[in-house]
Amino acid sequence: MLILTNPSAPYKGSKENAPMDIKLETKEEMNPVLLQGSPEASTSSQESSKISSAPSNSSCDPSIRSFTIDTSMPLPPSTPSRIGGAHYECSHKLDSNSLQALQHDDDEDQVSQATTSYLAKQKQKQEAMKKFKPGEPCVVCGDAASGIHYNVWSCNGCKTFFRRVVIENRTYSCKRDGNCPIDKNMRCSCRHCRFKKCLKVGMDSTELNIERRRKRRTADVPKPTINVETITDSLIKDLMKKEGQFLKMLTSTVAPIHSNIEEALEYQESTFKNFEKYEGSQMHPGDQMNFSYWRAKILSTIVEWAKSFDEFLKLSKGDQHALIVHTSFSNLVLSEAFHTPERYTDRIVFPDGLSGFRNLTANILKERSGLIPTVVAVINNILVPIRRMRMNEIEYVLLQAIMLFDPECLSLSEIGTTIISQKRTALLESLRKHVDSTTENKMESAYRFATILLRISNVQKVAAFKRETLCTIETFNLMSPHPLTMEISKKYPDISFF
Repeated sequence: MLILTNPSAPYKGSKENAPMDIKLETKEEMNPVLLQGSPEASTSSQESSKISSAPSNSSCDPSIRSFTIDTSMPLPPSTPSRIGGAHYECSHKLDSNSLQALQHDDDEDQVSQATTSYLAKQKQKQEAMKKFKPGEPCVVCGDAASGIHYNVWSCNGCKTFFRRVVIENRTYSCKRDGNCPIDKNMRCSCRHCRFKKCLKVGMDSTELNIERRRKRRTADVPKPTINVETITDSLIKDLMKKEGQFLKMLTSTVAPIHSNIEEALEYQESTFKNFEKYEGSQMHPGDQMNFSYWRAKILSTIVEWAKSFDEFLKLSKGDQHALIVHTSFSNLVLSEAFHTPERYTDRIVFPDGLSGFRNLTANILKERSGLIPTVVAVINNILVPIRRMRMNEIEYVLLQAIMLFDPECLSLSEIGTTIISQKRTALLESLRKHVDSTTENKMESAYRFATILLRISNVQKVAAFKRETLCTIETFNLMSPHPLTMEISKKYPDISFF
């Protein structure tokens, strides 16, 4: 690769470090197109030069300093040539530094091309995901596909198999004729033919390289950690304490799961006040619950969390009831997303490891198919955005409290609205101060503050969708959700706003 310098644009470096010595006599303007070296410049096609300029909408601009020559053989010094009507003479001298710089330019071009290709693939993948429906068959084995993996619809088994073979560079041989049938019953009988079919249907190993690079980049950026002892804002410190208690209560085997809202509000003292009583009885690894259990457990714990606020206890029973119905599902879906382990971005994972997209058989998929769209909604509209913005724990606990103390709840009394508005104002002020302290300037602070609050709208929409889906499921007797879950779903007055 050579660089020809336009003499009408001054060279800013020193004369000694100039990449080459060039004489350029322009008889007429050059067109910025790919051109072939003239016969005079070389006596064989192998010695010919290809010249291309930077893309332009007009003829060669004097302000453009250079264009590149791709040559397999060096041109003889001072060899005249005519290209597209332009006559030039070129004597080139390249030192090692110049070659290194040129190689760097090539690398940048390759990176740019790879980035463009990757973005195009991502767009195709997003379009394909929109068309994907639960229950679609895996294109490799025919089992139920869990999503689009490495550019094709596939089940988790074939996805994992393909990934392991590529990463570990495994090779297999077929004991038969290399054409074994691959279906969900026979897929493990011949690994050679299974991998062969993975490639045949279009599984793309380059996706693995992108995935691994992305994971390395993510691993290089440590997850924000919060030292509670260093927090000076008393309101935030209290919220962080409640969050720790919330997580312990969530995994406690003896913490209550309420049957209905009235029972939950009967005892005004929160179980958070007697936290030590429940701390010792935690779930063991391997304990497996179902989705109905976890929805009811999270909602019950949210009620107890709400009762731990003095402002909530100042409300009348009617206002407390209205606020729980109005906000608890929003708190539920945000909790599901934020508490999913960091390594997962394609599923919601509960404290016992239960996941909506793990080890799905066709029968289980059929049973859960009504709820899968709500899981996808939580992932796409809550989990992915908060991961992208790297929401930290302080921002999360403040956002949860801001959503709880919502003065827009239609059924509140005037006194209740005043109490809740005052609490929300205090929470917003704490969030603003926290964001100010963690950003470099006012513009960045204002942007992050707004971005956090804009999450509320999406969370509320997903919550409404989840309530409506549960009501439909119960109406057609597809599942039997917990009574507390259904009471909150049915009593919400604004279910049609979504």
